[in-house]
Amino acid sequence: MKIFCLLLLPLLAIADEVPTADTQYERGMRYARGLEVPRDDTLARQWLESAAVQGHPKAMYVLGWIYHNGRGVEQDNRLAVEYFRRAAKAELPEAQYMLGIMYAQGWGVEKNSNLSLYWIRQAADKGYAVAQRMLEGFFGKY
Repeated sequence: MKIFCLLLLPLLAIADEVPTADTQYERGMRYARGLEVPRDDTLARQWLESAAVQGHPKAMYVLGWIYHNGRGVEQDNRLAVEYFRRAAKAELPEAQYMLGIMYAQGWGVEKNSNLSLYWIRQAADKGYAVAQRMLEGFFGKY
């Protein structure tokens, strides 16, 4: 049994080195903001994509912004919409709001006021203040 445990220790050490999706997201944000490391849009995107593949909604949302703004990549609103949509379906209100804006403006998708209102209302219902203020501006009291 001792021999088996000694053989297993190196494998456990390797498993500890694999960063979680949260850790990958945090590393990506550090590179995106230049916090404690030099700002590097390529490394930021790589870490965020690794987190997004694992289903990290905030990483998907940030990637949506990266592609919407063309930060370190060629601007691509269709890809931005896909990232916003994935994060919105994961119930992230910021992404729901942005997806609504993308539909309202026709950025990366065909303009659709019904889908725009749907996604902005989803964000507002979760307490996202920007979405609530927007709906109040259109409809009075939200």
